[in-house]
Amino acid sequence: MIRCLVLGLALAAAVPALAADSKPKAPFSGVNPDLPIKVACDSQVYDWTAETFTCDGARIEQGTMVLKAAKVFAEGAKGKTNRITASGDVVITSEDATATAPQAVYDIVASTLHMTGDVTLTQGENTLQGTDLLVDMTAGTATLTGKGSASGRVEGILQPGSVKSEKKPK
Repeated sequence: MIRCLVLGLALAAAVPALAADSKPKAPFSGVNPDLPIKVACDSQVYDWTAETFTCDGARIEQGTMVLKAAKVFAEGAKGKTNRITASGDVVITSEDATATAPQAVYDIVASTLHMTGDVTLTQGENTLQGTDLLVDMTAGTATLTGKGSASGRVEGILQPGSVKSEKKPK
């Protein structure tokens, strides 16, 4: 009884044969963790000693990724933000995907995105729902599980041919 779905395989199965030099990308795999992080909030509280900030009504941007949430708590070290924890109607978008959940943790150092609760992931015309999404942006992998849901399964709709990959210039 496998209760886990590796998204890269599922999405690849929904795509017809692609050219040898192109393939679908895992959601959020194009995010560069070295880019600056832009922060906009309704209110912010900074703790310079602990190197943390709390933000209400948050919009966080890094490259093409945008995170919106009711509340964000960010931690850092040596003047750099390492981890962002978001809660309350979390929506994360990038050029290739959108994910929603009640909670999310973006670990900038590890280049991972972990969303929990009632998770919905949309990429192209494909939509998957589960309870736990872990994206490794460096490896280009995404794992969605349904553990703890009523069915205990990942559910969704995959549209054949809906994920288009970019062709490399010759």
